[in-house]
Amino acid sequence: MTRDAPKSFLWSLQGLVALVFMIIVLAISGALIGYNHVQLTRLTFSDAEEDFQRITTTIREEISGSLKVAGSVLDTASLTVDADLPLEDLAKVLTGVLGDLDDVLPAAMGIFVGRSDGTHVVVQSLDGTRPPEIGPGLPDAAYAFMIVENTDAGPTARWIVIDKDGRELRRVPPQPTTFDPRKRPWYAASLAKMGSILTPPYRFANVPEAGITLARQARRTPGAVFGIDMTLASLDQYLDKLRFPEELELLVFDSAGSLIAHPRGGSLRKIRQADLVDRLLTVDDLGSPLLSGMYRNFQAVGGSRPRSSSFVVDGESYFGRSERVGEGVDDLFISLAIPYDTMLKPAALIASKLLLVSGASVLVAMLIVLLASRRLALPLRRATEDIRRIMKFEFGHGRRPESRVMEVRELSRAIDTLELVLSNFMRYVPTALVRGIIGRRFSSDLGGIRQPITVLFSDVAGFTTMAESLDPEQVMAKTSRYFSEIGAELVRSGATIDKYIGDSVMAFWNAPEQHADHVALGCLGALRAARCLDRLNAAFVAEGGRPMPTRFGIHTGDAVVGNVGSVDRMNYTALGHTVNMASRFEALNKQYGTLILVSEDVRRAAGDSFLFRFVDRAIPQGAHMAIALYELIGAEREDEPELRPTSLHAQTLDQWAAAVAAYEAGEWEKAAGLLHGLVALDPTDRLFQVYLTRCESHLATSSVD
Repeated sequence: MTRDAPKSFLWSLQGLVALVFMIIVLAISGALIGYNHVQLTRLTFSDAEEDFQRITTTIREEISGSLKVAGSVLDTASLTVDADLPLEDLAKVLTGVLGDLDDVLPAAMGIFVGRSDGTHVVVQSLDGTRPPEIGPGLPDAAYAFMIVENTDAGPTARWIVIDKDGRELRRVPPQPTTFDPRKRPWYAASLAKMGSILTPPYRFANVPEAGITLARQARRTPGAVFGIDMTLASLDQYLDKLRFPEELELLVFDSAGSLIAHPRGGSLRKIRQADLVDRLLTVDDLGSPLLSGMYRNFQAVGGSRPRSSSFVVDGESYFGRSERVGEGVDDLFISLAIPYDTMLKPAALIASKLLLVSGASVLVAMLIVLLASRRLALPLRRATEDIRRIMKFEFGHGRRPESRVMEVRELSRAIDTLELVLSNFMRYVPTALVRGIIGRRFSSDLGGIRQPITVLFSDVAGFTTMAESLDPEQVMAKTSRYFSEIGAELVRSGATIDKYIGDSVMAFWNAPEQHADHVALGCLGALRAARCLDRLNAAFVAEGGRPMPTRFGIHTGDAVVGNVGSVDRMNYTALGHTVNMASRFEALNKQYGTLILVSEDVRRAAGDSFLFRFVDRAIPQGAHMAIALYELIGAEREDEPELRPTSLHAQTLDQWAAAVAAYEAGEWEKAAGLLHGLVALDPTDRLFQVYLTRCESHLATSSVD
């Protein structure tokens, strides 16, 4: 009995060719992906090195530029200023020098002269930390003089405080002092050298700031030394501007580990400085494992020459670099560090995309093998370029030649459809939100988060009457023109436009993108929109139409921001009491005749560049207690003079404040007299009329009683 031969496995030619080709393509793709990963990693490290060098060079140039400016001023002062002047006269001369220096070198904190007889005068700017000797108060104080004199009872120090116009605000009586300029290190060093000398960083005696002193001997008065104190804390803000991405850590310190500058240096000094006495804050004082690790790494690799290295802090690997500042400040060092994960994230993302592209390439290659069409490659490359362009939100392309391959033609149509859909989608949804969703920085799921925002509502006064006099097509055209103008100004100021409600606009700031100054941006957007609408309304009138006067309401506070709706239709919006109050404030404009009505929270957070006037304390619908209301009347911005308040607002602001104070104090006759004067100055301001009516009502009630 014979045994049947085993059946052999049969391959189809198509399957065998496909398998072999797949193996070849996969091997090549794997090799390319591995090679690209190695090259991308190498390029990432090279780019990080270049970025580190660029940052350190920028910081070095900033410090060097400051020293050059201070040195030039010091050279001029030592040559032109007579150090033998009476001390108070000398202080006034130095004040002018410091005032000019403040405009070009904000880091300059003070300027002084020490003389060979032990007398000393220092003029200090009061923009930052104030010496405790001058006492509290004095909001208009700009400069303080410390004058050290020799008396029969020994050396004394006295302080004089002045405003920016030189008017004396306070004179502190002389107090005994041990301060002797001749015992300061810069005095002897300056007399021993013809040029300028620079001290190492140290803590200033009368303010808790770290700084350096640039000094040189006077060229007209033997034994006198001129000097400029410069705080290094201004480097904090400069480092913060250079900090990108946020995971990048920057630090400036000296060889002893003293903290000189950090992007959050101001807050760190406030937290820790109270525990220290007569010494600089050290890196280890901050309690940050990463910052301490950067300093330890600097010590380990040595700081004599620039060097990049890797180190580990709390189990996370970092790539860092330490470098001497130089440029006359040899004891300062710059250290940078970035997590490996952050640094390599773009390379990993590209590698992931390459992996997807590789998979697509296998499919494309299979089509090429099966269809044997070399002409397929060119249209596919064009399609890939179009997809990349669309993903960058670059819409619009030249006409593509139509392919004879059905699949390629369908792909081109799909890309055109994708571009059309995405470009139109961005017309209905805020651009920042679309970018965030596509970039996977924002979730498209229903729900939201609680966060502070600034909300604006606008409404056109008399819109219904105007709409009734026009055809629907005319109303649509005019409203679209109106929304284009106001929307452009709000978006230019960083707003997210939530929706257009009839003739109204709802917009908010600080979402989806975060802005620390979102309140100021909201005020700026409202002012810009109002000024823009002034021009648009003038054009409407010139065309024979009616204007569209608009009122605004602004409030700031916590709200829930996110996606609201159903699974098939949702809206990115903000909900909560803050939103409701902004809408109520807009409606209250009609009662007071105001244009931009804001809450007290907005006024406090907006900043000093914006001008407000008090309106009333009212209980808006939905509130449980009275809220102080203010009208935003303008802003002081050098680059936008059109945002300044009108001449009538500026002229009546002080008298209005006096009238409100009298009204709130119950002095009805005084308030009424002031308000009569205001009405005479500006009869169109309804707010004056409202308060005048109230005063007259109170006076009438009082006379009846």
